[in-house]
Amino acid sequence: MDLYGLFPLFSHTPSIRLIELELNGDGASKIHSKMDTYSIHLQPDYDAISYTWGTDPEWMNIYINDYEYPLTPNLHDALQQFRLNQYKNGMSKRKLWIDAICIQQADNAEKSSQLRLMRDIYARASSVLMWLGKLDDSTELAFDTFERFAANDDTQDGSATFRDIEVLGTADERKAAIQRFIQRPYFDRVWIIQEVVVAKKAMVFCGPFSIAFERLYSACQRMTGSGFFPYSVSSIGKLTYLGDWRRYFQKMYAHEKEEAFDMRVFVDSRDRNATDLRDKVYALRGIANSAIMEGIRVDYNHSVERVYTDLAKHLLIAQPGLRVLSAVVLQHRKHSTLHLPTWVPDWSQRQWGGGMLQKYYRFAPSKLFKAGGMGMCRRVTGVEDSKTICLEGIRLGTVKSIIPVRPTLTCEDNNTFVITETKIREMATQTTLQEIYPFTREALWKAFFHTLTADRSALSTRIHEDYARKYFSKFQEWNLSCPPVERLDNLPTAAWAEISKTVGPIIEDKIIFVMREGYLGLGQEGSQVGDVVCILSGSETPFMLRQSSPPQEGRFQFLSECYVHGVMDGEVMNNQESIQLEKFLME
Repeated sequence: MDLYGLFPLFSHTPSIRLIELELNGDGASKIHSKMDTYSIHLQPDYDAISYTWGTDPEWMNIYINDYEYPLTPNLHDALQQFRLNQYKNGMSKRKLWIDAICIQQADNAEKSSQLRLMRDIYARASSVLMWLGKLDDSTELAFDTFERFAANDDTQDGSATFRDIEVLGTADERKAAIQRFIQRPYFDRVWIIQEVVVAKKAMVFCGPFSIAFERLYSACQRMTGSGFFPYSVSSIGKLTYLGDWRRYFQKMYAHEKEEAFDMRVFVDSRDRNATDLRDKVYALRGIANSAIMEGIRVDYNHSVERVYTDLAKHLLIAQPGLRVLSAVVLQHRKHSTLHLPTWVPDWSQRQWGGGMLQKYYRFAPSKLFKAGGMGMCRRVTGVEDSKTICLEGIRLGTVKSIIPVRPTLTCEDNNTFVITETKIREMATQTTLQEIYPFTREALWKAFFHTLTADRSALSTRIHEDYARKYFSKFQEWNLSCPPVERLDNLPTAAWAEISKTVGPIIEDKIIFVMREGYLGLGQEGSQVGDVVCILSGSETPFMLRQSSPPQEGRFQFLSECYVHGVMDGEVMNNQESIQLEKFLME
């Protein structure tokens, strides 16, 4: 009988396996341990390990109840270090939960059932041990820097600590050490989000060095806040995002979690890695709100395409505003190897461009986009082979011309974006539209500006006051008492510079389009002349479609969401007496 045959999971109640290491002060000796099975409701005190499996082809062995068991070198290093820590600190033996050992990985049925318990496993653990790997020659300096910034220096942003480090003359070495630390593969792993977010207590380990995750998170906030270390979503942002999610999850009331942990957890985690692409969904199930979690069935016998398609179908029902369609990125189709329906987001692909147009954290709740109208119900049905969906809405029109954005606004010497009133006026003339935009009765160049920025700039009346105070300081210094219609006139140079900095991510993968009906819009790269723009019942944004090939009446490929100036608050759909809905079949 094999190891798992000796310790089967219980059939009558949810259960888990735990192992216990034999303590030894010799870090080079073989690791011996014992395994047993416990009800998840009656399990003893234990810790759960959070780590990366690693890519090293060489495996190392430990002994579990005298059975030889292969482990990746990274996990083997972790167990050696934790065993040594327990021995040196005079601790009693600690029971551990480790996915690679406690789940029979070759058994898809067991793997699926155990992963449905993952949230409980990490939430019930006394502590989650975050293992980043062995130390390198900069680890000690990185931990010293974290501890310095985590300490109280009588400033809110850590600026006193920054000044002290500059006096020491070690700022450059410390920044390099921090950079190496945050580039460790651990922070790219999608599974760590759930493992850390739900933990009662989380400790970060790198070789013999350790720090409480809360102190690490605080240190990172103060490092970026003081200006010591630059903030970037692709680097230190991965760590602070993790801390933000943990704080929200631990502190929020139940109804707040339902709203905060919606489809955005999948969107904001797109850049995280998973060896098994199904885990880009399964790994986040435990922290998604109840409506989403209940609709995700963990089954490793299902293909990646089925997992993604089933999630999209469920989100069409569980989420308001057809939000899942906004997560579709047109450019992903150039790089993906998956065969997905055009209306299904490809979670295997990394983030692309400026993200979704609707900015829930930036807009005041009462000012969110609602192009699909107030009180208009979503009408979604499945068709034929279940890979085609039918939605109802109106055809706003078709694309007449396209204006590239990046080449016009990019400053060649440093690859930054420059926006001025003169630039906007010049670009607006390319539309060949009249000087007054007919749908809002404003100057065409102003309508062009709002379209170019998807109405997300500092001048937008949608921006929440708290967000404006935090991120648009120049506008707070400027005289905001002038009427909104005049804010684009005679804008100070500093204010235009601030707009230029914030508009870059918005337009990164976008184009301006002009419709035959006279509308101005912002869409994703890859859109073409002749594409159809529609507004679907109950949607938050308009969407762009392309006639199916070969053409069939009412059948389309789904392309992406888009912004159309003058329709984003339901101006078209709210006039229910004059609109006539049609069906759009999306393949």
